[in-house]
Amino acid sequence: MEALTHASAAASTAEPQTPEQAQARQAIKDCERRLARYQAALDAGADPAVVTQWINEAQRDKDAAQKKLDAYPAVPRKKQAPLDARQIREITESLGDIAQRIQTAAIEKKGPLYEALGITISYEHATRAATVRSRPSSPYRQSLCPRGDLNPHAR
Repeated sequence: MEALTHASAAASTAEPQTPEQAQARQAIKDCERRLARYQAALDAGADPAVVTQWINEAQRDKDAAQKKLDAYPAVPRKKQAPLDARQIREITESLGDIAQRIQTAAIEKKGPLYEALGITISYEHATRAATVRSRPSSPYRQSLCPRGDLNPHAR
């Protein structure tokens, strides 16, 4: 529960980003990792002429990604207070024991169950990281927002 509360607080203060912005930020991080490796290679005695070419290429890639990132407009975000532990508890209790449903579901039914729960898993081989997202669909979705309806288009 505490981890969800912290995640809600972090999400409420995080800078929103489009997929393109996220990709540009990731490219910048990748370039910074490359540059650090190249510096380590220099420190270990690698040929400076070769490493300089690598560094120049990585720096060009980083600059290009930064230009892409700078070209995207800022995404406005409505200020929302993070969910507190009580609100998270109410939401999770209203959903029932989803973990039990997933664990006990027959293998052939897990695909449709994941789909109904809005669960998607993306695996990034380079970083060996999996990102799990859930956007539940009816009937599993919380029908009432604990903060009220914040979507002006739904009114």
